[in-house]
Amino acid sequence: MRTLPLGVLRRAIDHASFLASHDPLTKLPNRTLFNDWLDNAVADTERRQKPLAVLCLDLDHFRDINDILGHAVGDELLTQATARIKALLESNDFLARLGGDEFAIVQTDKARPHHATQLASQIISALARPFDLDGNEAHVGASVGITILNLDEQTEASTLLIQADLALYRAKSKCRGSLQFFAEEMNEQLLIRKQLKGDLRRAIPEGQLELEFQPQVDLTTGKVIGVECLLRWSHPTKGRVPPDQFIHLAEESGLIIPIGDWVICQACAQANDWPELKFAVNVCPIQFRQGNIVETVRNALEAEGVSPNRLEIEITEGILLQNTEETIAILTELKAMGVRIAMDDFGTGYSSLNYLRRFDFDKIKIDQSFIAGLGRSTESDCIIQAVIDLGASLGMTSNAEGVETLAQARKLKQQGCKEVQGYFFGRPMPSTSIQELLVDHDWMMLAADDTPSRSTDTDPADVSRPGRKKAKG
Repeated sequence: MRTLPLGVLRRAIDHASFLASHDPLTKLPNRTLFNDWLDNAVADTERRQKPLAVLCLDLDHFRDINDILGHAVGDELLTQATARIKALLESNDFLARLGGDEFAIVQTDKARPHHATQLASQIISALARPFDLDGNEAHVGASVGITILNLDEQTEASTLLIQADLALYRAKSKCRGSLQFFAEEMNEQLLIRKQLKGDLRRAIPEGQLELEFQPQVDLTTGKVIGVECLLRWSHPTKGRVPPDQFIHLAEESGLIIPIGDWVICQACAQANDWPELKFAVNVCPIQFRQGNIVETVRNALEAEGVSPNRLEIEITEGILLQNTEETIAILTELKAMGVRIAMDDFGTGYSSLNYLRRFDFDKIKIDQSFIAGLGRSTESDCIIQAVIDLGASLGMTSNAEGVETLAQARKLKQQGCKEVQGYFFGRPMPSTSIQELLVDHDWMMLAADDTPSRSTDTDPADVSRPGRKKAKG
């Protein structure tokens, strides 16, 4: 058996050791080496009574770069970002790539809060400058979380990393492109989030999720012509959990895939309670990226015997920002089945007009933030009129969300809007209430001067509580 020269063998061992402890793309230390180094740094700091800071950072919108321009371009971005960060570090600072677009830095000696703040601010500024990625100018940015080792307390290295990561999460939640120091209450918030995420995993099998339905009204006839399906979570001990507290958790954990599938199946099942109505379901970007939305919709419609042209899939611009061609192909396949496609929250994004040219939407929904200023803001009136006219010219129905007064409904009809929904016509309600609504009510409000004419005096909207936003699932 031929033996390798000692020098070759040593180089091979060194190379293998380097690969085991470093990131092959950026050549930075990996998480394993970072953890070992941080352990030693904490022990040394406690012995010498010198300060230490840990900074966690990640790139904002990195996933968009990967999805739109490809992983090779994403790798180039990481390489360039690493170079910019390294240029700002001092000789005692230790930088590692923990995975994906997440980096960590240990500051020793110069690790007072103002030093950590200065470094974090420099990094944010450096990564906010545009990147040249294979001829494409990309704007990314970064958020940073910071924790400082308290020399009066014994703290494990792993705890410091968790604290910096919690601060990073807070920075991204409050305002991307910012820095945030760890505060003790973040631990409590983390425990609450972890518990809520665990509870959410049990929500489907334990029957805690349910749907409510908000009526959609035709302004010409005053009749209910459809509903929007909205997800609700009735927690066994916490009661009703607002969607804005659990939808993000579901997306973050991947639970949105089974939950989204359940919503579609449940909506199709309950649609048989009111067979004359259309029904709309909101779908999030992750369901397009990781789920099998076409198969889920097809199976749900067939299982419940529901006509595809009654189902309306509502998407936001965020779905089209990622994997645009693939997403449009999925939307085209759904539309070929007979399913209707609506763009939700129209007017709040930057590229909505471009997407209207690229895909034949059936409906555009005017965001409720514009409706709130209707009749009081010339800008809102002009935007709403422009959207309605645009939809009409493209053969798309316009729907106005968040209608809370008779005056708003009348003004929208004058502007040519075809369809409305909001608290004036009804809050989200159980399926049985929709059935009652169809029997007992119509809204011929535009025929009267002051008050809407209904076939009963009961007002399902409870219009005494205006100004509250619709909570979407």
